[in-house]
Amino acid sequence: MKDLKQKLLNVGFDIISEQGFAGVGVMTIINAAGATKGSFYHHFKSKDDFGRILLDDYFEEHLASLNQFLTNTAITRQERVQAYFENWCTTKVTEDFQIKCLVVKLSGELSGTSNEMQKSLNQGAEKIISCLSDFFEQGIAEEYLSLENSYETSRAIYSLWLGSTLLCALQKDRSILDNAMKETKRLTQ
Repeated sequence: MKDLKQKLLNVGFDIISEQGFAGVGVMTIINAAGATKGSFYHHFKSKDDFGRILLDDYFEEHLASLNQFLTNTAITRQERVQAYFENWCTTKVTEDFQIKCLVVKLSGELSGTSNEMQKSLNQGAEKIISCLSDFFEQGIAEEYLSLENSYETSRAIYSLWLGSTLLCALQKDRSILDNAMKETKRLTQ
C-alpha cells in the first residue's frame, strides 16, 4: 500500500513537472500510476493534500541530496557547494530545458495564496536556506569561509539558482547556469 502512495507521488512529480499543478487533474495522475480513485483518496484527502505531501516528499529528498554534498569532507567547503550546484545543473533542468525543480515550477502558481501547499513550499525553501546557512556558519567558525551574514548569503544563493533555473529554461540557454555558478563561487570565497 505504501508503494502505491510513493508511485502516485513519483508519477505526480513527473506530470506536474511538465504541466504544473493547476492544469493537472487527479484522474491524470491516477491513470498514469495505474491506480484507482479510491486508492488515491485512501492516501490523500484531496488534490491539494496530494500537492502538499508531494512538496514535503520533494524537499525531504532535496535536503538529503544537499546534505550528502555538504558532508563530503574529502573536498573543501567551497567545492562541496559547487558540487551541489553542478548536480543541480543536471537534475533541475533537463537537456531539452524542462524544469524538474518543483520550487521553480510551482512558485508562480502558489505564491500569494494562503493554502497548505504554499506553506509547504515556503517551509521547504526555508529548510534549504537554513541548511546552507548552518553549513556556512560552521565554515566561518572553522575559519574556512569569511561571510558577513551566512543566512542572507544562503538566501541570495538559493534565490539566484531558482531564478537562473527559470531563465535557463525560458531562454534555452545553459550559460545562465554557468553564470549562476560563477556568482556562487564569488559569494562563497
